[in-house]
Amino acid sequence: MNRLFLSVVFAISLPLAIHAQESSDPVAQALAQGDLYQSKRKYHLALAAYHKAEKLSHHSSALCYLKIASTERKLGDFSAALDDAKRAAKAAAENKTVAIQAHLLRATLLAQMAGKSTDKKLKEAEEEIREALALDSGHPLARFDLGVVLLKQGHDPEGITELNTFVKSPGADSVTVAEARRFLANPIRAREPFAPDFSFTTRENQSVSNTSLRGKVVLLDFWGTWCPPCRESVPILRNLNKKYAGKPFQLIGVSSDDDEDLWKTFIAEQHMDWSEYIDLPGNVLQAFQVESFPTYIVLDKDGVIRFRQSGLDQSTGSDLEEAINKALKRESDPKLAAAAAEPRPPATSTISSKEVSSIANTREKDPSDATPKAGIEGAAVTGNIFKNDALGMTYQFPAGWIAAKAETLRALNERTTATAKAALLQQRPDLADSPNISIPQLIFYASRHGGDAQRIEVPSIRMIAVTSRLDTIKLEAFQQMTQNMAVASSMKIIGNPSEFLVKKHQFLRVDFERSVGAVHISQSLVQTIAGDYLLSIEIYAYSPDELQQVAASLQSISITDDEP
Repeated sequence: MNRLFLSVVFAISLPLAIHAQESSDPVAQALAQGDLYQSKRKYHLALAAYHKAEKLSHHSSALCYLKIASTERKLGDFSAALDDAKRAAKAAAENKTVAIQAHLLRATLLAQMAGKSTDKKLKEAEEEIREALALDSGHPLARFDLGVVLLKQGHDPEGITELNTFVKSPGADSVTVAEARRFLANPIRAREPFAPDFSFTTRENQSVSNTSLRGKVVLLDFWGTWCPPCRESVPILRNLNKKYAGKPFQLIGVSSDDDEDLWKTFIAEQHMDWSEYIDLPGNVLQAFQVESFPTYIVLDKDGVIRFRQSGLDQSTGSDLEEAINKALKRESDPKLAAAAAEPRPPATSTISSKEVSSIANTREKDPSDATPKAGIEGAAVTGNIFKNDALGMTYQFPAGWIAAKAETLRALNERTTATAKAALLQQRPDLADSPNISIPQLIFYASRHGGDAQRIEVPSIRMIAVTSRLDTIKLEAFQQMTQNMAVASSMKIIGNPSEFLVKKHQFLRVDFERSVGAVHISQSLVQTIAGDYLLSIEIYAYSPDELQQVAASLQSISITDDEP
C-alpha cells in the first residue's frame, strides 16, 4: 500500500532490496525486484520481474510460477493464474510447501470463478484441496478450505465434519476458527458471499457498520490519492452518487492513504460529497482482502456481495450502474437477513504452541515500563540529543522538535514485524524455518508537532535499522534501488543519488518529490552503515528548502565504526 511514500511499505520492501544487493544469484535478484514492486502494489511491474526470474531459472522454478500466479490473480487474470499455479505444482517436485500452496491457490481461484452449487469448478476445487491434503493430511488451512467448498456444493454433513476437524486442529489460527464456527452455525454463510464484519466512523462522523447499512444497497470504493486510476474514477463516482440520491443507496469511500491532510485536501478539491473513511489501521482493507486499487464492491440490502471489480476501464461506470440497479430491484431475503444478523461466535479453539508463547511474551511486557530495551531499540533521548549505543551513534535533531517515546516505537515495531513476517513468508514459504529473517526496526522518529510515528507528520524525520552483511554501500546499487523505488511509487527524483561524508563516515542520499492535488511533499532518503546494521534515514518536508534545512542536522551525526 503506497502510503506516504515508505511509511508502511519500507518494512517489507527494504529487506528484499538489501537481499538483492547482497545476492549474486540473478534469479533471486529478479524475485527480490518483483517482491519490491509487489509490496508497492505495482502488479504489472512485479509480474514482469517474476517472468524474468522464471526465464532465468530456465522454466524450472516452482516459486517463480507461484509468484506469477498469485500476481495474475491480483490483476484479475484468473485463467492465466490457474495455468501458472498448475505449473508451480508440477515444478514443485519434493517441495511440499510450494506444491500445497499451488493446489490451494488453484482451489481458491476455481471457487471464486464458480457460479451455482452444481458448477463443475467447485468439484475441481475440491480435487485440488484433496491433492494438497495428500501431501499433508494435517494441513489446517486445507481442512478449512475443503469444508467450505463442500458446503458450497450443498454437501453439509461432509463439510461440517471437515470444519469440525479444522476447529480442533492445533495449528488452526483463532481468526479462521471464528469464521469456521460461523459456517458451522449457519452453512448458508458459506454459500453466499456475505460481507465481512466491519465498523468505522467516517470523515463526517457517521458510524458505519454491517448492521447500520442493512436495507441499503452500498457501493464501497477502495481507493487512494496516490493511485492514478482512483483519481480518474472520481467523476464516475460523483455521477453515481447524484443519480441514486433519494434511493436506498449509499456510496462509501475507504481510503488507503496514510496522510490525513493530503486526503482531506484531495476530497475538498474534488468535491467528493459522500461518506469517506481513511483506513489508517488497514482493518477494513484487510477484512475485504483488497490488494489492488481501485476496487469496487456492491453490497445488497442483506449485506451480500453482489459485485466486485478491481481496476478502471471504459465500462466501469456502466458495470457499476448495472450492479447497483440489480441490487436495488432485489428484495430482501429473510433467510439471508437472518444469517447476516447472526453474531460472530467466539473462537474457543485450541491455541497452538506458537500462539501460547506469543501470548505469554505479550503478558510479560508492561507497556508502561519506560526502561530502555536492549539492542538497537534501546536508545535514549535527552533534550534534542538522540543516542543509540548499539549503533555507536549520536544525533542532534532540530531544536523544538518532539521525539516519539521508546515504548511507542517498540509497540509499533512489534505490530509491523508480525505483519511483515506474515507477508514475507507468504511470498517466500521456503523461509518458514529460516532463523535469518530480518525485519527493519524503527529506532527514531521526531517531528515539529510530535506524533506516534504510525502516521507521518510533515516535517519529520525517522530512522530505520536492519541487520546487513554489507561493509559499505555502493553508489551504483543505491542508484538502481532508488530509481526502482521512484518508478514503483510514482515519484520524481529531484536530487540525484550522491555520496557525502560526516566525520569521515560514508552516507548516500537521494531526494524525491510527489504531488497529491495542490500539495507537494519533498523527501530525502539517506543510508549508511552503522556496525552490523544498514541505517535508513527518511526526511519529509513541504518544500525543497525546508528539506535542506532539516537535512542539515545530519551533519551532527556521529557513528563509531568500532564495535560498541
